[in-house]
Amino acid sequence: MLTSSPAVLLALALLVGATATAQPRAVPCETGTRRIELKTEPTSEVPELCIGAELSTTLIFYGAELLSSGVTVDGRELFTMVEVGNTMLRLVPSERVVPGDRLRLTVRFKDGAAPASATFWLVVYPGQVEPWVEVYREKRTVESYQQEVQEKDTQLHQCQEDNERLLAEKESPGGLTGLLATGLMNEKGIPPKDLSKSIGRHPGNAVPVRWAFSYRSTRTVAVVVILAPTEEMPPWRAVRAELVGPGRRTLRVNPPWQRDPLSYAAKDWSVVIEADATEEETRGSFTLKLWDAEGTRSVIVTGVTFP
Repeated sequence: MLTSSPAVLLALALLVGATATAQPRAVPCETGTRRIELKTEPTSEVPELCIGAELSTTLIFYGAELLSSGVTVDGRELFTMVEVGNTMLRLVPSERVVPGDRLRLTVRFKDGAAPASATFWLVVYPGQVEPWVEVYREKRTVESYQQEVQEKDTQLHQCQEDNERLLAEKESPGGLTGLLATGLMNEKGIPPKDLSKSIGRHPGNAVPVRWAFSYRSTRTVAVVVILAPTEEMPPWRAVRAELVGPGRRTLRVNPPWQRDPLSYAAKDWSVVIEADATEEETRGSFTLKLWDAEGTRSVIVTGVTFP
């Protein structure tokens, strides 16, 4: 009977490699720095990384150097950039990717030590991306855990504030949103800026955009989008909004307000989006993005400017 030497067993273990496992996440996609530890024990779990069309995701590896010929990604033709460095991997999907796409990424390391490789799922989320991912191939420091806990606490606090504001605005929206929702401000009051002829409408919008107007107060701005639902269209409600300006400058946007879910039978076809911003912060042209709860039916409007 043949016996296996320790050297042979070690070689087999290194060839098999280990799979990377993700730390539990409270939200689908992290807006800050994502941290992943590589485990030497085999596991069926494969971490998911949020990627977005024409948005960069950079993976930085600690305690490991990448084998440039050992980096493979499904659907390579769907990426405008796959840049492999010594300890860095940068991915930029093209506009051809669509929400829900799942692409497998596999990397191998130079030294052949365990874990010899790592596998990830690259999942396309509309309007969301994890820009920075730190992959640790060795035990993380206490400081890194403390930093992550601090970031989680900040995110939780922000979510609680957003939830409280959303509940309050659902009952009685304030600011420009409240004035517009109650009809106290319209074209006969503070004059809006008519954007209907200057905006760009994305061909893949879930609902056609008919008109758009922008407003300004001393501390906030607002955009009112009037949509044009069809009789066959299922109800739609915007639950998340984003206003991105020059240099990818993002405004702090309140949750969108709608009187009722949008449908052909609804009496009000408008969506109000308000943001806290000064005149200096709103200079230039902005892109407005609206998503429903599932993130699969969106409305994108370009060329949004403010009075």
